[in-house]
Amino acid sequence: MFHRSLTRVFIVSFMVCGVFATTGTHAADLGIGLRAGTQGLGAEGAVGLTKWFALRGGVYGYDLSEGFDEGGISYDGDLQLGGFGLLADFFPLRGQFRITAGLFSNQTEMEVVSTPTGNIVIGGTIYTPAEVGTLSGTIDFDPTAPYLGIGWGNVAKGKRIGFLFDAGLLLQGSGDVTLGSSTGLVSFVDLEAEIQEIEAGIEDYDFWPVLSFGLAIRF
Repeated sequence: MFHRSLTRVFIVSFMVCGVFATTGTHAADLGIGLRAGTQGLGAEGAVGLTKWFALRGGVYGYDLSEGFDEGGISYDGDLQLGGFGLLADFFPLRGQFRITAGLFSNQTEMEVVSTPTGNIVIGGTIYTPAEVGTLSGTIDFDPTAPYLGIGWGNVAKGKRIGFLFDAGLLLQGSGDVTLGSSTGLVSFVDLEAEIQEIEAGIEDYDFWPVLSFGLAIRF
């Protein structure tokens, strides 16, 4: 999935860059960026509009396994990071330092599974492994997330190869949890109580910290 998305973003980014390059009064500054960070691996296409401004479009993503405990229940999680972003860079000193704002199509989510081997408490009720079967669900965040940050490096303008750095926050909202039991024997009220516990445990992830390093290749 990530590789197909990566191909699409290169095509779209270069189409956008081509429009600016052919309709502007002078040749546009173009470049691509390759990144790694807290949004996973990423690739970008960028066009420099003026000495002050540049636009970037990118795709970022990574899948990893991450377990956690909540209310005495151990969960295995498959975390999918990333999404698509459209970013505007402002260079207040007309150099490499920049202020960035943008909007992401946020695809960060986690699938969670727990198969207890002993008695567990859900919502104040004790359940046996046979009664629970498997607990499974998802943790989703807002599908559209604004971004604000600072960084170093102009993807579209500079020497042939350049260094990139970004630090900022992605406002992805409170995590929305769904959870169910494979047996259907866990009461709805108890499941809702467990959902609220998980949501309380992830409330600090409303603001996802973005930290990334990378290389820019300019044309």
